[in-house]
Amino acid sequence: MKFVNIALIALAFPMLALADRLIYPEVVLTFSTSLVSNSLQKVSEKLNLGLNPANFILNETKESLLGTHYYYQHVINGYQVDGSQVVISVNAKNEVIKVYNAAVPENLKSKMASIPFVSESMAMELTWKALNVNGSLISAPAAKMIYTKEMNLVYSIDLATSSPFGHWNILVNAQDGNIITINDATLPRMKKEGVVARNKSKAVFSSLSSALASFEKTYQKAFLNEDITFVDGTAQIFDPNPVVTLGRTDLEDRTDASAFLGAYRNEVLKDISFSGGVYALKGPKVKVIDFESPTKPTSTSADGSWIFERNNTSFNDAMTYLHIDRSIRYIESLGFVGNSAVFTKGLEVDSNGVDGADNSYYIPSSRRLAFGHGCVDDNEDADVILHELGHAIQHHINSGWSGGDTGAMGEGFGDYWAASYSVTTESGLEGNVDWVFKWDGHNGCWPGRKLNAFSPGYNSMRSYSAHSQVDGGISDELWSTPIFQAFLELYKRGVSRGDIDKIILEAHFGLGSGIKMPEMAKAIVKTAKALFPSQDYHEVYTRHFKKQKIL
Repeated sequence: MKFVNIALIALAFPMLALADRLIYPEVVLTFSTSLVSNSLQKVSEKLNLGLNPANFILNETKESLLGTHYYYQHVINGYQVDGSQVVISVNAKNEVIKVYNAAVPENLKSKMASIPFVSESMAMELTWKALNVNGSLISAPAAKMIYTKEMNLVYSIDLATSSPFGHWNILVNAQDGNIITINDATLPRMKKEGVVARNKSKAVFSSLSSALASFEKTYQKAFLNEDITFVDGTAQIFDPNPVVTLGRTDLEDRTDASAFLGAYRNEVLKDISFSGGVYALKGPKVKVIDFESPTKPTSTSADGSWIFERNNTSFNDAMTYLHIDRSIRYIESLGFVGNSAVFTKGLEVDSNGVDGADNSYYIPSSRRLAFGHGCVDDNEDADVILHELGHAIQHHINSGWSGGDTGAMGEGFGDYWAASYSVTTESGLEGNVDWVFKWDGHNGCWPGRKLNAFSPGYNSMRSYSAHSQVDGGISDELWSTPIFQAFLELYKRGVSRGDIDKIILEAHFGLGSGIKMPEMAKAIVKTAKALFPSQDYHEVYTRHFKKQKIL
């Protein structure tokens, strides 16, 4: 019955068919940058998309290496329809080069009551009670009224609390106040434990409004802006981790400190802040701050140097700052600057967070990163740091990155971003090249993941969430394997890492929500051909995607 329903949906609404959502027009379509609404109507008519352009607004415009991308958001009765959008990509000649149509069909339900009976403040208080919060706020709460794809009018509320510890997204019915769903909204590097951490003490605040008043006082005091000068400092770090550098897979968290001495490298900390005689790891690209438990001030320096060994949180601070800052600068070096920049402001990261758990995650609602210190500290391994940055990259390029297969592809891309850097370091092509998290995982802490899982094959009748089991491996590996193996093949042929990553990054532009692996694969192949028309890179990607039955 499940298969019949999917087929009926595809027949009833052709715009939802996978083959039609990502379109590369075979005819020349011109796009008027001065009449963007008319252009949407023209594109819809020419490509038979069946849209009602009157219910779409131009929500965002982005530039990339190949062109400009116009993001149209579906709006009904003044409220956005979650995940329903159309993206039109245009080249320098104002020709439409790509269309991504994730619009959902309207129905009678969407024309019905559009006035909520529950106020925003009431909805937020209801979420506070539903979570039974007995702690404080980690970040400022946010609420937005939207239509779901099923055309229900809801409040989407982001609420981060210390107890129960988590960054929550809650959907509240705007008509009756019923809680629809409560989800952990973080993107962790591995599955979380089922038990949610909660204090045993009584509630600190009786309401969200009282908790918010306390949070705003604390936040203003903690993050008061000062006159800051950016200067360079120095740090002792792992690059990428001791397993790769030393070629030793026998290292454990409890291994004697002397065994790690040969793995340390001294590197420049670019643009750290200097204010009031104190150096801090807060620069234009990344800011190391403390925003979640365990509560501990981030390290500072009197001379601009962070020369520490592992098992000192100052070492973790420096590792986190240096590898994120370096990777963002690398992205900029590929041409993603100015109006094409992936990151327009510094990323905030807590290098000693996650309530002390052996995990790390990206938080889409606040666009922050947090790293845990259980077992081997996560940010002793650049693989973990760059994996989490991978989530931030995708969400900054595509603010609609959700649904479809994005759970597995997000994890797979993060693994790719980490491993493709690791192989370019000293001794990076030696040892277990097809492992990711070589120091943090593949030991008694957790199994880690691999990048050569050739057994899993793509099944178009299912969606691939993060860390889910598939035949012959994990969903994350189903995506990371073809893109990393294509990288490895090209890199060993002498193609620069930069040229390969240009393809992968550029392919993310001009897409919306609900992306499936075949669509993302198609975008990568088309991008490889567009960026390097005289090379066979697109054929390499095609071959590897076909091995996993993605194409």
